[in-house]
Amino acid sequence: MIRNLLFPFLFLLAFGLVICKENNASDKDITQAEEESNEEESDTGIEIEKKTESSNYSSNSKLSGNTKIYSFNRSKNLLMKIYEKHRITFYCGCKFYEDKRVDPEECGYVPKKSSNKRSRNIEWEHVVAAENFGRSFKEWREGHPNCVSKEKPYKGRRCASKVSEEFRRMEADMHNLHPAIGELNQYRSNYMYNMIPGEEREFGKCDFEVKGKIAEPMPSIYGNIARTFMYMDKAYPRRGIISGSNRKLFEAWNRMDPVDKWECERARLIKEIQGNENSIVEEACKKAGL
Repeated sequence: MIRNLLFPFLFLLAFGLVICKENNASDKDITQAEEESNEEESDTGIEIEKKTESSNYSSNSKLSGNTKIYSFNRSKNLLMKIYEKHRITFYCGCKFYEDKRVDPEECGYVPKKSSNKRSRNIEWEHVVAAENFGRSFKEWREGHPNCVSKEKPYKGRRCASKVSEEFRRMEADMHNLHPAIGELNQYRSNYMYNMIPGEEREFGKCDFEVKGKIAEPMPSIYGNIARTFMYMDKAYPRRGIISGSNRKLFEAWNRMDPVDKWECERARLIKEIQGNENSIVEEACKKAGL
């Protein structure tokens, strides 16, 4: 009922927003393949690479975001420990287990494709999509002299991750990572969040919609998403995280869905390991007495 009353206001607010440059879902499938390939790489190799400075980033710049973790794979392992007592997926509220498995029937999730193995496992979703901030890096767009394999140059996420220290820090920032059913991670792709008319349910009871390269989450995480974007925009300036028009939507979502106990606890746990706070969330938690 509340959502139906608020929807006309939010839809008007969101109408005409500037949506970030998008690519087809197939791009994310390629990215996923790269991630799975990277699973086999040791953290040691990543740590050695972190000494290489990005051509886009000065080593004298103030580091306000993640300053300790340079491996996305390492972050995923650490997050499993952080979520040890709160194994609930972000988009659907489904329970997941130590082996990262999800039982869709338990929470009423219906896979769009029953044969999709990703519908039964969690993946660590970048709320601010890696591609959305990645394209601000020259290495992603154009490549780099060090990005050559078998005499063939390459670019994109693989190159940015190899060459750019700042990109690796952003990619591994746990404040931007949430557990999501793999199939939803796939269909969300790199799409921006926004409002979608109607209430279609393509994934059973899960209140998550994807249409026209827009993803709409359930209202109970509007604020979590908004505060994540605000944090990333503040921690990594000049990366085009939030446009002026998108900011209005996120400010509205931030007001509609205040912080809760778990969001505050999660931010504190990540700070203990990663070394930096999510100042947006911490300030809200203090005001809420959490």
